[in-house]
Amino acid sequence: MRALRVRQLVFLGVLIGSLAVAGTALSGVINQRAIADTSNVHLKIVRTQANGFDSGWHVHPGVAIVQVQEGSFQIYQGTCTPVTVGPGQTFIEVPHLPVRAIAAGFVNWTSTLITTGYDSPQIALADYANDKNYNPCPSVP
Repeated sequence: MRALRVRQLVFLGVLIGSLAVAGTALSGVINQRAIADTSNVHLKIVRTQANGFDSGWHVHPGVAIVQVQEGSFQIYQGTCTPVTVGPGQTFIEVPHLPVRAIAAGFVNWTSTLITTGYDSPQIALADYANDKNYNPCPSVP
């Protein structure tokens, strides 16, 4: 009987400790929602070479990972100040956030696109925003 009581107390202690840890981990979260939750995943890997390139403003409904082998890009996302991505560097494009990549000279890169099976891997921003004149950075020609 005493052994059963000790086991119950140990179990209760572990349960209370687990709840305290879970409460601490979630206490700072203000809002959380799933943007996509699917078992239908599409993976597309593309190697591209270009001499002068402008992707135009667009969005990705899923994750886009850009890895540069030669040359460099000026990538605009979330700000009107570009990030330079050069050989051996990787840039992860955030889903549903407008992005534009510009290369002045030769550039060789690999894009890894992860979307749901029914989404297009890239959508022109004008179509996404339903506004043909929308430009998140008017200072970028």
